[in-house]
Amino acid sequence: MKLWKKLFPKDLTVSLFNAGWWLHVILTVLGLFLFTLYGNHLPIEERLHYIFVTSVIEYIILRLYKFYLIRVRDDYPYFDNLPCFLCNQSTILCIIASLTNNTHLMSFCICVGSFGSILAFLFPDKIIQNQPFFGVQTLGFYGYHGLLIITCLSFYTLGLYRPVLTDGIWNTLLLFVHGVITHIVNVTLIKTGLDPIANYSFTIRPDNAFLEKLYHICPRQFFYILPVLLISAAISFVILLLLP
Repeated sequence: MKLWKKLFPKDLTVSLFNAGWWLHVILTVLGLFLFTLYGNHLPIEERLHYIFVTSVIEYIILRLYKFYLIRVRDDYPYFDNLPCFLCNQSTILCIIASLTNNTHLMSFCICVGSFGSILAFLFPDKIIQNQPFFGVQTLGFYGYHGLLIITCLSFYTLGLYRPVLTDGIWNTLLLFVHGVITHIVNVTLIKTGLDPIANYSFTIRPDNAFLEKLYHICPRQFFYILPVLLISAAISFVILLLLP
């Protein structure tokens, strides 16, 4: 109990690189290790079902978290529950990939989904900065993205996917298609008045320090995030090269 109180004091908050933030990182790494340890004892055909069930639970957690935000935040738009954010889509793709055993989708989840979740850890929403460690917003944000990292990488750690460099081309195309479709959705929602502040995947305006710097260099909607898409595509190829 004393160790618990030292690790998780009542006044523990989470902000970038503080003790609470690192605890979430450690819990995510530990979760991936335990998830893989158990999953590797399952027959190959059952591992996909294992990821499928976990991904569905992950998506339910995401939906509950989003609906909680609607209740507690007056500025939180209803249409933000549409699956237009890359992480939301990666969760759905994990479900589809585990159902279809599609290796292209697995590659996208491993390279792009996990990388996007890591970016969420490194560039968290401003609204959850300095929130209590056990607060719903903190656990919802870091807990969900941590679980997404686990499910995305588990396609590889459970031996269901072996890296194929040409999948990097597929990942790149999906990234750009996602960006274009998301921007069209944003513009449509804004012009129709359904969601005047629609900003899925931040194609309209920046929402963190890194994107603000890019917007300062190129103050044009959608175009300012192109370097992020290019970086993500490049990292996708690097990940495929580095995975043994």
